[in-house]
Amino acid sequence: MGMFPPTIGKELKKVYEAVRKETGEAICLHMTPNSTDCPNCHSNPDGESTNIYDESFVTPVEIYDNTITPTSFNRGRCPVCKGKGVLEQDVEKRITAIVRWNPSGAGDSKGDMDITAAGIEGFNNVLIKIPKCYYNDVRDCVKAVISNIDCKLLVPPVLRHVGKVDVVAVAFFTSIDPGHSSNG
Repeated sequence: MGMFPPTIGKELKKVYEAVRKETGEAICLHMTPNSTDCPNCHSNPDGESTNIYDESFVTPVEIYDNTITPTSFNRGRCPVCKGKGVLEQDVEKRITAIVRWNPSGAGDSKGDMDITAAGIEGFNNVLIKIPKCYYNDVRDCVKAVISNIDCKLLVPPVLRHVGKVDVVAVAFFTSIDPGHSSNG
């Protein structure tokens, strides 16, 4: 038996959800883009375009809600994939989180990360609290836009428990551009 009965953990989880819904901030998570081979050109074994037109491509196809038509070319890069060999579609997920910019956790009892200037001087750091269901999305995101600032994951999410009940996941991000103020 843990220090707290499960009913307390469940109640805290309900309170957290109410606070998150009422005061939370919208965050946009940018995930790894979807990609598919370009039908208009040949690719090398590494998946890069050889910039040689694929003459077997004769019928238009629908890729990521775009109709791709055969576009022949004799030299230069493929006009469809711009020489990349793949067509990509950005994947974004929007979540609501409790956001705290430039948290200080040095020695306090909150258990937050101790952020020092070493290696991150001039960057703004942000702590987000999210429901457990977004754990994998936050862990796997390429970047996040928090308060209109591009951020990258600094510390992977950690689940916080009360007894045996997962109440919240906590993650730390840092701004991508040094010195970019989170105050607008």
